[in-house]
Amino acid sequence: MVVVSAPVPRDSGRASSPPYPPHTMGALERTIQVVLLAGLSLAVALMAFGIALALSHGGGLPSGVSRVAELPAGLVGLDPQAYLSLGLIVLIGTPFARVAGTLVAFARERDLRYTLITAVVLAVMGASVLLGRA
Repeated sequence: MVVVSAPVPRDSGRASSPPYPPHTMGALERTIQVVLLAGLSLAVALMAFGIALALSHGGGLPSGVSRVAELPAGLVGLDPQAYLSLGLIVLIGTPFARVAGTLVAFARERDLRYTLITAVVLAVMGASVLLGRA
């Protein structure tokens, strides 16, 4: 078997420019990045704390989730299931916050097309959560 390779061009001493200019993030992109990172960090911290509580109580990890109405009492009572449940809620809610923030940004820019598209995406996300309970 013969392997043929293309000749390697010699460096002419000139710096080659990338085919596209480097991307710099705008204010909206930085805000979205912060929202996603904060949501993920908070969700991980809540769930890690819930796991640590469960392991320290020696009862194993909870097999279910807490109801939203029970969360405040569970959090005050250091119930591992409440912290894990809240972590899941934050994790699921983070993309909603991102889309809602993007909707506001597009509306402020008076970009009707993207405002409508983002509103539809947010409505579909909301409907999927509501219909997913059935």
